[in-house]
Amino acid sequence: MNNIVKLGIFFIILLIGFGILAIQQTFYKPLPDYNDTIVIEGLSENVEVNWDDFGVPHVYAANEEDLYFTVGYLHAQDRLWQMTLSQIAAEGRFAEFFGEDLIEFDRYQRTLGFYSAAKDIEANALSDNDRRIMDAYSEGVNSFIDNNGHRLPIEFSLTGIEPIRWNRVRVVAMARLMAWELNMGWWTEVMYNHLKSRLSDEQFEELRLRFPDDAPTSMNDEESLNLSLSLMPILHTEQDLRKKLNRSGSHVGSNAWVVDGSKTISGYPMLAGDPHMGLDMPGKWYELHLNLNERNISGATLPGIPVFVLGQNESIAWSFTSIMSDDTDFFIEKVDPLDRSRYVADSLSDSTAVYEYFDVEKQIIKVKDGDEQVIEIRKSKHGPIISDIHPDQHLTDDHVIAMQWTGYELSNEFKTLYEINWANNFQEFQDALPSFGVPGLNLVYGDVAGNIAMFSTGKLPLRLGDPITFRNGWEPENDWDGWIPFEKMPKVINPERGWIANANNKLHTENYPYYIATFWEPPSRIERISNILAADTQFTFTDFGTLQNDSYSEFAKKNTPVILDIIRNQNVYNFDEVVEYLENWDFKYENSATAASLFDAIFLNITKNTLTDEFGEDTFDSFLHHENIPVRTLTRFMKDGSSFFDNTNTEVIESKDDIVLKSIQDAILFLSDSLGNESFNWRWEQLHTITFEPPLFSQAAEEEDAPSALKLIVNNVLQKGPYPAVGHGMSVNNGQYSWEQPFEMVLGPSIRRIVDFSDMSATYSILSTGQSGNPLSSHYGDQIDSWLNGNYRNLHQDSSLFVVMRPKKMILKPEN
Repeated sequence: MNNIVKLGIFFIILLIGFGILAIQQTFYKPLPDYNDTIVIEGLSENVEVNWDDFGVPHVYAANEEDLYFTVGYLHAQDRLWQMTLSQIAAEGRFAEFFGEDLIEFDRYQRTLGFYSAAKDIEANALSDNDRRIMDAYSEGVNSFIDNNGHRLPIEFSLTGIEPIRWNRVRVVAMARLMAWELNMGWWTEVMYNHLKSRLSDEQFEELRLRFPDDAPTSMNDEESLNLSLSLMPILHTEQDLRKKLNRSGSHVGSNAWVVDGSKTISGYPMLAGDPHMGLDMPGKWYELHLNLNERNISGATLPGIPVFVLGQNESIAWSFTSIMSDDTDFFIEKVDPLDRSRYVADSLSDSTAVYEYFDVEKQIIKVKDGDEQVIEIRKSKHGPIISDIHPDQHLTDDHVIAMQWTGYELSNEFKTLYEINWANNFQEFQDALPSFGVPGLNLVYGDVAGNIAMFSTGKLPLRLGDPITFRNGWEPENDWDGWIPFEKMPKVINPERGWIANANNKLHTENYPYYIATFWEPPSRIERISNILAADTQFTFTDFGTLQNDSYSEFAKKNTPVILDIIRNQNVYNFDEVVEYLENWDFKYENSATAASLFDAIFLNITKNTLTDEFGEDTFDSFLHHENIPVRTLTRFMKDGSSFFDNTNTEVIESKDDIVLKSIQDAILFLSDSLGNESFNWRWEQLHTITFEPPLFSQAAEEEDAPSALKLIVNNVLQKGPYPAVGHGMSVNNGQYSWEQPFEMVLGPSIRRIVDFSDMSATYSILSTGQSGNPLSSHYGDQIDSWLNGNYRNLHQDSSLFVVMRPKKMILKPEN
């Protein structure tokens, strides 16, 4: 072997060695040693952390400060990049870390004002106890950052940024950011106001949403009685930002139900919950079990916030769904043409007006590798002037648009959740609720004493007028006039039927005296849940698990016969194969269901062929974004008929039958082009898949000029999938896809939990991905297969953990 060959082999071995070293330093070094003893400044006593087989920490502490310090440390250890990215979003600092291309998002986020609201709440709404817990938690996060700067997750190396240090304001900002993520109604109001300018009064009224009279509500009659134009670009900004952060799903909501002992084999209540949120890598939730001097709590936390959002202790358990509350309004403000620094606060008459000055705040946007930019954020008495984000000159000459959101009001969600976490009984749970403001949630409850309940919580404004159209800011009668009293908010306690359920459906009948919402979810999920729970049977955990994973669609059941009748009553087209599939369909969105693919392709085309001519392409795309809007609208049109079926671009007058038949042709063409001419290839699993992607990186890797190395890391290390996925946006097992870009699943059960009150030692649970945010951890996506297959694991909250497994033990010791 000559010297040149030997030298070449030496360099190859050297490069391989450097590559192995780089992989070890980049990926494996940040992995925690679950059997380690770590000396940490900031603790007062030893804390024991036992790690179960899925990377869930079981924390044993002797005092609260050490307990929540440890929660902060563990959140940072497993999810520091996720926390950092979420805080960048909350504060509007994208350009500072990623460059000038993201300045638009910073201007948008800062105008919305999450961080400003958080600072106000921190200064004026928190108790001393809140501050004590948040400080301990923040010290734990910062301790991990200080002691692990040399072993941070790969995302920090790829972006070259430093972790953001934690404090009380950032805890509150995370909560406000989540509240905004669950606020779905606002952009639909913008879209509806735009449609109002395009359509006749008759057509706009025809388009208004109505909840079916025969659909289930969470409260019955007796329970109910007791108790624009310039903003369309902002919709696109919000949609683009949610896409970058993998929060594209439009009906961010949940299922939750609880039954009392009369409906279970054990004679004790059972509770189930599965919040529906965007499905990214890692997932939203981080599971924990905390033991404080023999008192136990377990459940799901959001990294960045130290309290459990859903969970249980030894006496009670709770889950939640979104109220879908209308907690946002838009006000058109008249600007004084002689002094543009003020606006009309009250127009007393045609010749008399009361003016107020805009509050103006200047903020500096730092830009990576660029010059700083100064922005001005104006506010009226109703809120930030959001039309300044994308100013439309013809409108802003003498009018601007302000947004009022209950998230700008003082409230203390942290206090509510902290007190719920440690509540011993039903009364203590109820006492914790009044301080909760946003987002509007239905808290579904059960306890070992046999109680079941659902409480709607949140600040919901009292107002007059049309709830979905813009308001004139100079007319005082349009202003909010306080809040629905807490004691008058919807609630159900120990109903005789023995069960309570909510799936973001309408809460009340017409007997309820207050306005809560318009954009409820379609009744498909709640109808299925209600039908199952109302049956004369007694339930087990297995039954609840089957229901959480149920792919049956009442929506498809209602609309399929309409399509079949139209096919049978014509003799122009041969749709025999379509008829055979649809006639034999059980309305379940299982992987093997070809009829599911046919039905969805047909219904999407019916929607497009019905509305595009009146709406225009851009408005139609916005109409599709909030899935419940086209589902509710077209279901009603299919049942009752509509003038929208006529295509205004043709001279003939089209009927519903014409639109449906054309849509079937379009659907067959789409499926043939996408999956081949043979219908046996049109199974749901071929269309409906899910890929768990890392926020920002997955979008960056899709750019045409993205480096090959980035694509390699994203595709082979950071993301998981694609996987075939059962379910549908209208089934209990929510598998929503984007109607703008079908059929990739973007939203679903971010966690599934079932609590059996006959044995509070463990909860049945499964995450959509896994505990760890480090892509080389064995707990990065280790629950995906079980989640896809409808399986569960046990989350223990007492010594039973040590009986069923041998957990790894980490000891955190104070420095002295």
